[in-house]
Amino acid sequence: MAARVAAQLSKENAVEVEIVKGGLGEFSVSIEGQKVIDTNRLWYPTPSKVIAKTRKLLAQHSERR
Repeated sequence: MAARVAAQLSKENAVEVEIVKGGLGEFSVSIEGQKVIDTNRLWYPTPSKVIAKTRKLLAQHSERR
């Protein structure tokens, strides 16, 4: 899932995506070092939900700048 989400988000303008190996079953998204999405091995959202939420959070983050 990480590769799919990263590939889609890397197409966005001004978005730099880095995949970092996490713990067993971990999937999380950080924006400028702040974790904004955190899952565990028992609950995974769909890639499309992660992308939509990340886009929303990126927009909010850029508005605050």
